[in-house]
Amino acid sequence: MTEYLIYEHASTVAKLGPLDPDAAEAAGLAHDLGHPPFGHIAEYELNELVRGEGVLDGYEGNAQGFRIVTGLASSDARDRNEGAIAGLNLTRMTLNGVLKYPWGSGDRQQPKKWGYYKTEQEIFTWVRYGMPPRQRSLIAEIMDWADDITFAIHDLLDFYRAGKVPIDRCKRRQDNRERERLIEGMFRRKPEWLPERNKYFDALEAILDSFPFEPEQRYRDTKEDRAKLFDWSTGLIRYFVQSFSLASQGIQTNALAHVAEDARNTAEVLKQFTWEYVIENQDLAVPQSGQREAVRNVFKQLLSASSKKKYYLFPPAHQEAIQHARTKRERVRLVADTVSDMTEREIMHIHRGLHGLAI
Repeated sequence: MTEYLIYEHASTVAKLGPLDPDAAEAAGLAHDLGHPPFGHIAEYELNELVRGEGVLDGYEGNAQGFRIVTGLASSDARDRNEGAIAGLNLTRMTLNGVLKYPWGSGDRQQPKKWGYYKTEQEIFTWVRYGMPPRQRSLIAEIMDWADDITFAIHDLLDFYRAGKVPIDRCKRRQDNRERERLIEGMFRRKPEWLPERNKYFDALEAILDSFPFEPEQRYRDTKEDRAKLFDWSTGLIRYFVQSFSLASQGIQTNALAHVAEDARNTAEVLKQFTWEYVIENQDLAVPQSGQREAVRNVFKQLLSASSKKKYYLFPPAHQEAIQHARTKRERVRLVADTVSDMTEREIMHIHRGLHGLAI
């Protein structure tokens, strides 16, 4: 998308930039770094736990990602005295691209999402130098839309190929319970769509009409089947990329880019398939409850261990930092870092071990 904009809209990019393909790619790769094990359910759990211990900017995946690239991750970068530099030593342009939400916790306009913790206030201020408050960089705008495209198309197709999302069965025209289920769930999750429901019906119809498999045709992962899906997804990606435009009046509107309404609606409806058949699948409810318990238990046990100076209970990569923590606030944030850094296998291993179970 970055190359497309540079090639097709060079003069506008020059006014709104800077825009560098490598910086955009790096920002995209960094986007999900702050996701803890088990994804969003653990993110919500950690937010409650951290706030419950008095650290009011809580836990947020985007803010955690910014913390990782600016301070927690390691690289080969060295200062003048040959000492290791914290973080990945990224450019201001790249870091500004990582900031999908360029504001802190407690923002009145965006209370549910934020892009940095108070611990990263200094580097945040440096990154945002010269930028209007709350205005995302052009790279951040591109990264955000690219993330939407990935969720809308690639995640959906992965689940379709795995037999989890019956898009083809939703194409039936008469007595279609699958379509009715999808529509009911869609407006239950998005009641704000109801006043303009026809726009979303139209988007759904267009998606189903273009989908290359009919209800009586089953996807069999043959070369021909894969080609059909590839053609369909490529057409959607091209449509979404071409629906992204640069705002020549961005400084006044506080937005440097714009996505056409029809394309935005199509992407949001595509996401509803994954929400209906995967994210809200009842079969996931029981393991998710156990996963939240594991996150909660490991967090509390490690926080207790930090106050008792039982640093040996921490993974080796985090022992040095926790030993140098001076306040409870620092210990809480470092424990959240530790839990967030674990894989799902690791956190379940530690969870069982802390309960004296076989590991």
